[in-house]
Amino acid sequence: MVDDDEFFGSPDRIALARRSARLWSLLRNDARFAYYGRLVALSEPAQDTAEILAALAALQGAAVCYFYPAIAAPRLFAQLEDRGLATDRHEHFRGGEAAVAASRRALEDFSLPDDLSVFAIEADTPRDVVADVAALCLSCDVMPVPGSVMRGRSQKGICLVAIDRDRRAVATASSYMLHHPSSPRAMDAFWGMLATREDRRGERIALLLGAQAIVHMWERHGARGFMTGVKADNLSSQALCRKLGVAETEWIYASCIDKLMFGGSSITK
Repeated sequence: MVDDDEFFGSPDRIALARRSARLWSLLRNDARFAYYGRLVALSEPAQDTAEILAALAALQGAAVCYFYPAIAAPRLFAQLEDRGLATDRHEHFRGGEAAVAASRRALEDFSLPDDLSVFAIEADTPRDVVADVAALCLSCDVMPVPGSVMRGRSQKGICLVAIDRDRRAVATASSYMLHHPSSPRAMDAFWGMLATREDRRGERIALLLGAQAIVHMWERHGARGFMTGVKADNLSSQALCRKLGVAETEWIYASCIDKLMFGGSSITK
């Protein structure tokens, strides 16, 4: 139930997440749409992409289309801006079997620092622990998903957390199935939400958690693709993706925002 779920962030972002969760309850059986806790999105473009994105933004406050050809983005953005919407893009990175191989190599070659341990958020994880992980994401400008998603209840997936000896969250990584089972993209999983506490960066913690998430999704949930959106100026995230075999594509995440409903200029970094 949406009313019983855990939401995090500013009032604007909590309202956005609540609207999206309620919309997903209506659209979850339509193969055109995808969801992993942030926005109800178009799984891939069609002739009516601008119209559908504008309608989704009017209902949620923002909308996104995955697998949108980068070469066609200017025309789409012009159509959306003509409707009074702000536009944004993330570069669409994706990996497949090579990402699993790279992740397994990383897990063989590197180890977490000795003072850290890793666990997955589950259905019975205390709410304050989930809130601490969400706070870590927010401190890194990464938008967390609702508690029901982090716990793997509403979406198949995993949220991994590294904690120190004081049981404080140091880093996190997530991956979730997001497309309808009959979608051509059904076996692609969202992967990302990598966040590391500022004082623990440079220790390969996010790299190793990200690798664990990829291997888990491949072995446990049958994921055969791993997709994530990265801003063009986020060079550190791009470099980490490439190390795990998640690389640039010819696509983008094409986004639009209703500035009257949602005050932000971008959903996440």
